[in-house]
Amino acid sequence: MGNFSLIYDGLVSLIEAKLPEYVRLSDPYDLTNNDSLRLGQGYALGISDGENTERFITCDQLTTRRGFIIGLTRLYAANETDPAARAAIEKSIMEDIRSIWKELQTTDHLNNVQVASVKYLADTGIEYVFDDSTSNISVVSSISLEFFE
Repeated sequence: MGNFSLIYDGLVSLIEAKLPEYVRLSDPYDLTNNDSLRLGQGYALGISDGENTERFITCDQLTTRRGFIIGLTRLYAANETDPAARAAIEKSIMEDIRSIWKELQTTDHLNNVQVASVKYLADTGIEYVFDDSTSNISVVSSISLEFFE
């Protein structure tokens, strides 16, 4: 197994350790394509763009910068006339995504692969994911990891 696969699996393990009450979603690229039961408290990990850093350790070992997207979803159960309940749900999902970022900032290895750098790039802010029976909120963040191949 290559380092990319090890990094990916390490990210899954990190998310599941930080957010054990979340279930993994099958489609990380379009959250509306997931089962509504899982959207109630789900996470997704997707693969984004990569870049050759052209930083060589040896003639056959270099670092790669790879982007990943992490999506979280939560059931939106607040009454439209209750702004405090709505804010509590929104703050909760933002705190959950923050806990992942914070853990990544202190990580120099994922699944025994050295990570040279981790950067939080951006997030979508709160978005709504609707289906026929439920309303959910989501936040999708983009991160970049530089690691050795």
